Amino acid sequence: MLNNYLKTIKEVFLFSIPLIAGQLGQMLFGIGDIVVSGRYSNDVVAALGVANGLLAPFLMFGLGVCFAIGPLASQFRGEGREETHLFANAHYLLLAVCAVTMGAIVILFSNLHLFEFNPTLTPLIKDYLLIASISLIPALLFQVSKEYLQAWDKTYFANGLILFFNIINIAMNYVLIFGKFGFPEMGIKGAAIATLITRSLLFLILFFYTLKRFDIEWNWHKELFNKTANLGIPIAFGTLSEVLLFTVVTVLVGKMTIVASASHNIALNLASLTFMIPLAISSAASVKVGKEYGAKNKEGILRYSICTTTMSAIIMAFTCLIYLLLPELLVRFATDDIQLIKYSSALLLYVGLFQIPDGIQVTLWGVLRGLSETKYPMILSLIFNWCIGLPFGYWLATSKGMEAAGLWAGLATGLTIMSVGLTLVFVLKFQSVKRKILLA
Repeated sequence: MLNNYLKTIKEVFLFSIPLIAGQLGQMLFGIGDIVVSGRYSNDVVAALGVANGLLAPFLMFGLGVCFAIGPLASQFRGEGREETHLFANAHYLLLAVCAVTMGAIVILFSNLHLFEFNPTLTPLIKDYLLIASISLIPALLFQVSKEYLQAWDKTYFANGLILFFNIINIAMNYVLIFGKFGFPEMGIKGAAIATLITRSLLFLILFFYTLKRFDIEWNWHKELFNKTANLGIPIAFGTLSEVLLFTVVTVLVGKMTIVASASHNIALNLASLTFMIPLAISSAASVKVGKEYGAKNKEGILRYSICTTTMSAIIMAFTCLIYLLLPELLVRFATDDIQLIKYSSALLLYVGLFQIPDGIQVTLWGVLRGLSETKYPMILSLIFNWCIGLPFGYWLATSKGMEAAGLWAGLATGLTIMSVGLTLVFVLKFQSVKRKILLA
């Protein structure tokens, strides 16, 4: 049995490598934009940060819906059923989500004055939003193909494409922002156009790549459309709740000292970087568990669930040690300011403490997606993060004078309880699945 588990861990690890590379590649798009625009104008850098912050919840909501596609396709694969309608109906669902999202962005755009941004930044933010918001459509449709391919163990092309287009994106940013090779100087509009072109090309290439490898039927399939929506919408709201949680924390810290705000941003970027690893393993878990669930193999479900969660916990234990033992070294990559180094290093203590529970909880999200269970994780996320973690963190930050450290301690508390809650959900769900398999 031990050999089976070791083989499974090796299998999941190899499967996850391109997914991790792809997740890091997604982050590098934003970093590339900042690196190029930072050499153009500080105002553009600031406006980019605000505009992408405004678009992030809409993007993450759509991506949450996409996360239902891989597990569903894997379940059909496990059943040995040739399902030719899912790819098409997933596109129909995402186009509907995009229509709603675009409507919400129009409302946001019309009421941008309510945020009372710096008057210098507001027109730049509007210029970027007007163009870049359209890029959410190809970004989400790209994810449809990516998730579908993952279910069939085809991960290298899509994730390699992401890494390759990072270079294209940086080049286009340089050409369009500064106005090189005969192009006019467009500033922040150039960054938005580069984003739109990059995401559109990514979508088109991967879309036609997928069409060549699978038989796709494009007729409407109501039952399948509804099934995808019922699985994906709770994932979307759960994902959105976590994104908004960190947004609220960032806003609260932004009302504190400049040192606290800058230190928070350093800690958040480091935490986001290491989070990409269990997030990729979570995607792997969703399709591997989904396939075993479709095949009604309870031993396979348990083996992949334990192996993916254990692997995340081990990797995040390693990142935890790095945060706890080498905080100053990590911070020095971002700043040489002694005050910032001291403050940021203190925050990394709490980042380190939630590494393991964060890795476990996000991997269990993936496991439960594979078992078609998405409502309870969404509910637990709202309860533990918003009703316990955030209020507790705010109390520590204000009443106990811990400032940003208090809010990070609250996040760590919420995520730790979340990992315990999702473990219990998994145990109950697995017992239910096991009974159904035995009765079948």
